[in-house]
Formats: sequence, C-alpha cells, structure tokens
Amino acid sequence: MARHFTRFGLAPAVVVGALVLSSCGSPADTEPDAAEDSVTTVVASTSVYGDVAARIGGDEVEVESIISTTAQDPHSYEATAQDKLSVSKADLVVGNGGGYDFFLEQLVGDLDLDDDFVIYAVDSFEESHEDHEDHADDADDHDHADDHDDHADEHEGHEHGDFNEHVWYDLHTVSELAHEIAESLEELDPENGALYLERYEEFAAELDDLAQRQAGLADGETYAMTEPVPYYLLQEAGLENVTPSGYSEAIEHGDDVAPLIQKELVDLLEAGDVVVLAYNPQTESPQTEAARRAAENAGVAVVEFTETLPEGEDYAGWMSANISALEEALDR
Repeated sequence: MARHFTRFGLAPAVVVGALVLSSCGSPADTEPDAAEDSVTTVVASTSVYGDVAARIGGDEVEVESIISTTAQDPHSYEATAQDKLSVSKADLVVGNGGGYDFFLEQLVGDLDLDDDFVIYAVDSFEESHEDHEDHADDADDHDHADDHDDHADEHEGHEHGDFNEHVWYDLHTVSELAHEIAESLEELDPENGALYLERYEEFAAELDDLAQRQAGLADGETYAMTEPVPYYLLQEAGLENVTPSGYSEAIEHGDDVAPLIQKELVDLLEAGDVVVLAYNPQTESPQTEAARRAAENAGVAVVEFTETLPEGEDYAGWMSANISALEEALDR
C-alpha cells in the first residue's frame, strides 16, 4: 500500500522573498552586494521549522520552506534543482534530521555546507533531553533506574528502541531548537542579535506555558495511535501507549497492518480499554478508518494530530490547539 497524504490546503508558513546571492560554502565567506542591503536567508525543510525560524528572525530574515503543503511527504520527497539552489544560497539551514527529511541531509552533504550553519532538530532533542535527564536524576536520586531501563524501548514510540524522529511534537526540543536558531542568527547578523535573542525568550516562555498545561494532564490513562507522530506530546501528558506492537510503524511506512494486529487494536478499542485514539488523518487508510469507527462506536475519544501546520496556524498556536483537543477529550 503506497503511503499517501490527504490534501488539506496548507498555506506556507512564510512566503519566500528574493534570495540574496551567497557562496555555496560557509555563510561566513559571503560578500553582500554593495548596491543592496544584505538580508539573512534561512531555508527550512518543512513549514514547521520555517515557522519557528520566522518567529525568531522576524522581518530581519527571509525564510523559505521546501515542504509547504500536506500533499508533500518529507519521508519520500525528492529535492529539485531549485531546492538545491536555494539551500546553496542560504545563510542558515534548518531541518528535522534523523532520516525524516533525508532530502535535506543529502543536499547539505552534496553541497558540503558549513556544519555551524546547519541545524537539525534531532540534535536539539538530544541536548534538551540530556538536560532533562540530568535534572531528573538529581530529583529522583536514581531511585527509578530499573523502571527507566524497563521502558527504554517504549520511550521512543517505536519497536525495538528505534528512534521516533517526530521531535517537533516535543516542546522542550523546539525550545532548544529556537535557541540555537537565535544564536546562529546573532552570529550571522550581530547588529540585530539582541532582537533575535529577545524573540527567542518570548517564544520559549510561550512553550513553557504550554508545557505546564501539558505535563501530567492524564497520568495513568492509556492511548492508542494510528501513527507515532504525536508520541512525545502524549507521553509528556502522562498517557501510556498501549498500541499493539507494529501497528503505528506499519502505517507510518505505508504498509498494510497484519490482520491479527489490526484485530488486536480493534478489539482493544471496542472493549474501551483506552481513553484516546490519536489519529493522523494525513496517513489515513481503510485500516485506520476501521480503527476510528471502532473507537467512535465504543465512545473512545478520537483526537486528530497532523504532521504539518494547519492553514493559518503558527507553531505555538498549533500545539496549544493540540493540547486543548486532548484536554477536551479527557474532559479536563
């Protein structure tokens, strides 16, 4: 079964303006045209990251998002010659990494870009969670080490400990990413450096407020998901993932779910053994539709989570809406 995305008419987070020509190598070597003002340019793999970059950069930065509609699948997207040109001219490149937007990683490698001006959210994930784990160790004094080991595989939301690359659903990661973007823009454009850092502080405060709403929202409750996109948000809310092993991975990869696994999920939903079914409409299939019907017939709340920004939303507003939908489903 081919993996498909349903069209939702998503508008780009930021419409790209004229790009200022620069070297294909390190942005530090760029010599702006004396006849015109130098404008810092950012190319992002998707509109999610383009929106975050635009929030920090403001009017001082021009942002282009390569993936800008829900009809485009970052997993399978193939870069065009125009994409390569845009990336080669960018002062800063922002992506997800971890194989999610491999087309961008490939372009960065082919162009031999300066690593100092290429930012991947999966690296921000590692940074933010190292800090989080350090604090957790101090607070728990290692009392729960065994529990941590027992759930290490489950932590990533995939089978066998495979990494869940949908890190933009982790608020701590996006806050760390925004900080790295602000620092990079400050280095590229020192004159406006204070502005970038100020915008980061405002954005981080918004994400902190969202994280407080999210934390422990549903401790001990259970959920199932059709695809692992919202895993990090649901885990931070305190929900326990009881999706049958192999289900969400098959849907994510565009494969048919094995009949026994499909039956296991439907039985779970019909029995009312979960409180929420997290549903990605962008990867909908006859099997996920059957699971949704089973949930609705059993009175299990169905909450939709998409991979890309809905039309007219910014990142913070989108995540706030996701948390609100979860609060409503849980009657909180």
